[in-house]
Amino acid sequence: MKKILIATGIYPPDIGGSATYSSLLSGELPKYGHTVKVLAYGMSSQGVPGFIYIISNNWPKGIRHFLYFLKLLEIGRRSDLILAADSSFGAAFISVLAGKILRRKVLVRVTGDYAWEQGVQRFGVKELIDDFQNKNYSFSVELLRKCQSFAVRNADLVIAPSNYLKKIAEGWGAASNKIKVIYNAVGMPDLKISKEEARQALGVSGKVIVSAGRLVPWKGFETLIEAVYELKEEIPDLKLIVIGNGPEEKYLEAKSLKLKANIIFTGVLPKDKLVQYLKAADLFVLNSSYEGFSHQVIEAMSLGLAVAAASVGGNPEVIKSGENGFLFGYNDKQTMKNIIISLFQDSNKRQALGQAAQKTSAQFSQDKMLRSLNNLITIL
Repeated sequence: MKKILIATGIYPPDIGGSATYSSLLSGELPKYGHTVKVLAYGMSSQGVPGFIYIISNNWPKGIRHFLYFLKLLEIGRRSDLILAADSSFGAAFISVLAGKILRRKVLVRVTGDYAWEQGVQRFGVKELIDDFQNKNYSFSVELLRKCQSFAVRNADLVIAPSNYLKKIAEGWGAASNKIKVIYNAVGMPDLKISKEEARQALGVSGKVIVSAGRLVPWKGFETLIEAVYELKEEIPDLKLIVIGNGPEEKYLEAKSLKLKANIIFTGVLPKDKLVQYLKAADLFVLNSSYEGFSHQVIEAMSLGLAVAAASVGGNPEVIKSGENGFLFGYNDKQTMKNIIISLFQDSNKRQALGQAAQKTSAQFSQDKMLRSLNNLITIL
């Protein structure tokens, strides 16, 4: 049994995949006999003495990264394994660097292309993630790429939550034989309410589509909003509920108002409220240019909701088009609209897809993920 330090960029109550993953591991790995500590960025109120260590986000970038590195060295000396819960500079690169100094084993979980995400948000990158892999960019982007590559090449093991992300990591120079695919676990609160009860509680009626995720350019919410607007005449009572927040929130809200489209923005929701909205919905649609492994898709499937998603990243590993959902090209508005129309015209087909989706989602259990991860930890 090992002393494990989980290094993560975020931790609850902050919301995101890495926060959810880190929280799950910190609660469940001790059941396998391991001792766990967590290091994260956040607010001091998130800290728990001797268990959760927080580096304040009030520090400027650079300074807080250096403080994180120092704290990682301090805690890492008393640990057998450093587990970087995400592949960002602030978690993975610093973890591997500290691991080399301390001569500790390091396991890095690839959650996406951090250099690409930062490039899109901060450095004017326009290309989609697959095109990004084969082009050169500014010094800042290339520096982030080198840090990302350093992390996966020098980690003792790399976890990829999909075969798609395994290929991405291989492109960064990680050896194929040290990358292990372990699909993320998805767990949802078991709310015993019917669709009608959920709708009544939320004040929702009509034909309802739900979409969820960070409101960032590559999630494709703008095209989805346009599609819903253009379907107003064919499906007058169609509604789109957008769950999440992000830098494009105000822009997307303004666009939906301008179009007078029937769009509801909820912001970020706690899990039980998210379940209510998914149970109230008829269809879940995700028009994203990139998904390493979509928690949102699996969560919707687990509740028996018919799903249509862009055929990108890890989505085709989960969705078999026409069998347990539908796939379409990213930003292919016409195909998206055709799928929406057909599923609202054929409720039996929609129900059958939802039932098949629910069976598929059972493959992504917490128990299966934790057992696979524990096996890796044991051999390190």
